[in-house]
Amino acid sequence: MSFEGAAISLGATVISVAFASLVFAQWLGRRRPYQLAWSLGLGLYAVAAFTQFLAEAYGWSVTVYKIYYVLAALLVAVLGIGSLFLVHRRAGIGFTLYTAIITVGFAAAVAGATVNTNALSSPIPVAGMALPDNVRTFSYLFTIPGSVALIGIAAYSYWRSRLVFNLWIGIGALIVAIGGSLARYNIPWALYIGVLVGIAVMFEGFLRSQDLAKVARPAPAQTPS
Repeated sequence: MSFEGAAISLGATVISVAFASLVFAQWLGRRRPYQLAWSLGLGLYAVAAFTQFLAEAYGWSVTVYKIYYVLAALLVAVLGIGSLFLVHRRAGIGFTLYTAIITVGFAAAVAGATVNTNALSSPIPVAGMALPDNVRTFSYLFTIPGSVALIGIAAYSYWRSRLVFNLWIGIGALIVAIGGSLARYNIPWALYIGVLVGIAVMFEGFLRSQDLAKVARPAPAQTPS
């Protein structure tokens, strides 16, 4: 438990809630599948970050840790689903089905796993160190393809359009991925900082895309007074 970890996690929660709310509002207006997937993924991000906050403020429990671990892996895949829907509907549907099937097995594996309670008091239990290796490896089935889709499509979109907001989104996702990877190598604060900075950078990219859309939108016709 630490004040710093709780503060960082709460900051990530606030940003991801705001981000998810704006994207969900867009989905209500346009009903695009990528908007629904992104709003769901960002909602999971907010719940996972809030779980980190509760754990840092009050301590990790076995139940909280297992819920966190499932959500933290799943959200990456869901955000990747959103990116795939943006460029190819069938690919989005295929990855959605893949994620749904893997989620059932992953959730069952985590639920039945024995948690090393001693590891929960370490600075980096969120990196998966409290779970058996086979369960931790299972999470890669979400995080690797989800990260590749999210980062790769953002980079591809920037290369095609040269619109800088795509770069912000891709870099933010990359920061989150790097933070999670470094945490596995005994760098305790990498994940928490990556979660906060990464979502902030992605949110900035989203806001820049909205500013660009406002500029590109034609002005309403003037009516005679």
